[in-house]
Amino acid sequence: MKWFTPKCPVAAEDKAWIEESLLWLIEEFGSDALRNATVVLPTDEFFPDQFSEEEEDVRALVDRVCGYMGVDPERVELEFFTDENAAPRPNLPFDEFSHNGVAGHYRKRRGKFLINIESSQLTDPMFLVATCAHELGHVRLLGEGRVSAGYEDHEPLTDLLTVFLGLGVFTANSVFRFRQWTDAFSQGWQAERRGYMTEEMFGYALALFAHVRGERHPAWSDHLQGNVAAYFKSGLKYLEKTGDTRLEQL
Repeated sequence: MKWFTPKCPVAAEDKAWIEESLLWLIEEFGSDALRNATVVLPTDEFFPDQFSEEEEDVRALVDRVCGYMGVDPERVELEFFTDENAAPRPNLPFDEFSHNGVAGHYRKRRGKFLINIESSQLTDPMFLVATCAHELGHVRLLGEGRVSAGYEDHEPLTDLLTVFLGLGVFTANSVFRFRQWTDAFSQGWQAERRGYMTEEMFGYALALFAHVRGERHPAWSDHLQGNVAAYFKSGLKYLEKTGDTRLEQL
């Protein structure tokens, strides 16, 4: 009966864009890149190094992400910047603060790829990996001449590339972050939204990623958090029950 048919977690327009874009990525990088992609997880297996906010530790983490994204770390330079709007405001007794921040920048300089990272992320390795993956996605798309900087959807396409190459757990979990604080003088909360795809879009993209690879209950999905986990489950159920996708299983 129709009322038992699972519902797709994204709107028809977003569904079409995600599927068309994944088909394009398959054409660009090959179906083997998707089929054989290792899903990178926030575990010691993938990030065995001790991490602090020291520059050498950050550089080691970035180099690991370069390896997972297929980028030569020797061609990547790293700099940091500060977004004052990203910091909590403890002077207000009950602070409610929502922020849409820029986590990183990418540009090419003297034959190398310069990645600027917002310095507050140095305290949050999950966010840091997600930002690195996105900016290195620019290297794979813009730096390798696959798309032009004028392409309207190049930012969400870069988010989607992180899913395609196996870093989607990090970028999906980092779309939304909620933090609370309480001290002797104030308390409050801060909500941050990062990235260019929504939680619903990441959930469905990851469901497509699993479905195309023939993964019905992938162990890596246990690392998805909050809303993204729910959207992933509903998306995978929708695909398994309806088969309504332009992408064929590999």
